[in-house]
Amino acid sequence: MKVIWDEDTCIHSGKCVQNLPSVFQVRDGRFVIVQDGATQDEIAKTVGQCPSKALRIDD
Repeated sequence: MKVIWDEDTCIHSGKCVQNLPSVFQVRDGRFVIVQDGATQDEIAKTVGQCPSKALRIDD
């Protein structure tokens, strides 16, 4: 499983960072995805809650 982020689609609502900060982080002003920071189910749930659909999962 790989999480893909589309920067051009992102509305920066911050839901991913708020809901799963162990995976979705902002470091030095850059968005970082730490895929081993949670289970695949937890990540998939958070990806599914992205309001702009800027996050998606590639198997």
